[in-house]
Amino acid sequence: MSETTEEIQWLTHTLTHQIPLGRAMELSVDVLNEHEIRLRAPLEPNVNDKGTAFGGALTSMMILAGWSLPRLLLRRHGLNAELVIGRCEVRFLKPVGQAFIASCAWPAPNAIEAFVHHLRRKGKGRIELAPEIRAGQHVAARLSARYAAIT
Repeated sequence: MSETTEEIQWLTHTLTHQIPLGRAMELSVDVLNEHEIRLRAPLEPNVNDKGTAFGGALTSMMILAGWSLPRLLLRRHGLNAELVIGRCEVRFLKPVGQAFIASCAWPAPNAIEAFVHHLRRKGKGRIELAPEIRAGQHVAARLSARYAAIT
């Protein structure tokens, strides 16, 4: 079993068993590679009264996509820390009337190094990420977020 396959299984379990909302949303880890993570969710459990995706579901998916990357960094570096979202701002751009994907690109290597370094040295680290929602070929929402880890 490759590291990525094992990480996908571990992350899927974390997102759907340790975070019950992930299970209720029926999210799955669609892609995890050196470029990005993509989480997928069907519309049906995340729908609002207008028949489109509920804004809270879209925001939750973006937060979880972003949270997953520093969570994996903690695991890869053997660091035991609490990880939280410290700040976020969301922009809804288009309604989502179908299954959707939340994606987040890995941050630059220097941002990863700074996150890990500060966490080891000072007991806290933070990292800025910009997850987004895609439905079909369109970006439907964007999130600007700061995640913080504290030992």
